[in-house]
Amino acid sequence: MIWLIAVAALAVGAVIGLAVHHLWVRAAVAAADPEASGSGSVSQALTRSRHLRERASSERAAAELELRRLRGSLDELETGIVVCDRAGEVVARNRAAAVFAAARHGEALVSRAVTELLERARAGEAGARDIELATHPRRIYHVGAAPVVEAGDEAGPGEVLGAVAFVRDVTDQQRIDEVRRDFVANMSHELKTPVGALSLLAEALGAESAADEALVGRIREEAQRVARTIDDLMALSYVEGEPPTDERVDVGAVVAGAVERISEAAGQRRVGVRVLAGSVSIRGSAVQLESAVFNLLDNAVKFSEPGGTVELVVARDDGGVAVSVQDRGIGIPRAEQDRIFERFYRIDKARSRLTGGTGLGLAIVRHAVLNHGGEVEVDSREGEGSIFTIRLPVPSPDAEAMPDG
Repeated sequence: MIWLIAVAALAVGAVIGLAVHHLWVRAAVAAADPEASGSGSVSQALTRSRHLRERASSERAAAELELRRLRGSLDELETGIVVCDRAGEVVARNRAAAVFAAARHGEALVSRAVTELLERARAGEAGARDIELATHPRRIYHVGAAPVVEAGDEAGPGEVLGAVAFVRDVTDQQRIDEVRRDFVANMSHELKTPVGALSLLAEALGAESAADEALVGRIREEAQRVARTIDDLMALSYVEGEPPTDERVDVGAVVAGAVERISEAAGQRRVGVRVLAGSVSIRGSAVQLESAVFNLLDNAVKFSEPGGTVELVVARDDGGVAVSVQDRGIGIPRAEQDRIFERFYRIDKARSRLTGGTGLGLAIVRHAVLNHGGEVEVDSREGEGSIFTIRLPVPSPDAEAMPDG
């Protein structure tokens, strides 16, 4: 999206530049007029005027050529691009976007969404939405818009020059995502039964007096590891495929549920969990949010040294709520921090095998938080520990008293 906005911003700049250039030419010609200047010979004034006109004509031709190149480049994009000025007038629309502007049926909904989002973007508010058309076959378009702002300085941000909108056909992408989610969900359900049977067989084998205890323990351990992986796959498939329910959720209760779930594992590793949380309500899914907080606690406990403490704090944060989980464990290398939310990505594979990590926990966190319009951040240093922070929006009528943190 960033490069699309950059190209569109150049188009806006070129259009505005042509207008400014036209005014400059008029002023330069007026300044060279012998009657206006009142000094110098007529021949010198005419020569100076001719040079100014030639220079202006050359620069105008170069600007028009650059504008044609930009418009030609935009026409080659499969993504629709619409650029408007600060007054809301459309100054550029590539070929892909022109299809929606001329539409009369379902695609007209896309054109309407572009107009609405551009209006909000001109006021400085970026936004996006998905438009699903009830056509055969079904089509889904992702529409977004953002303000085009001139470079600011120390005094503050620059002035809004206009806005740019883009339209992408995401039908195939969403269809592939649905197939992948269905495959993962179905395979996970199918694998639950044989893995459960393996665990039972290990228990039965362990009951035999002649059985090798070490072998039985290894079978039981591997069966539990597969079961954890399946559970995480099912959880990830759930948060990816199910939009959060629009219910009132007490964040304090969500935190309490996650802490209770992690208490046994924390006790086994002799890691304490300290909580500072008040009561605040948001709209969303308690199941998804508890899963997110639990996975952060699970990671913090696994990577803490025995005898350490994990701190969980819920506090107000710029009109929203922040849930922070801090450990003083091994930390995360800076070079790895951009990838830790990817599926199956594990920094230390050897340690992950020892702790039973699947590499899916942080992916679950990210998807659950994004589903609620929030964001997740990490601040970590090797050897000092990590702080993961979930930031969620809170509707002001639902906000209640919170600790200052």
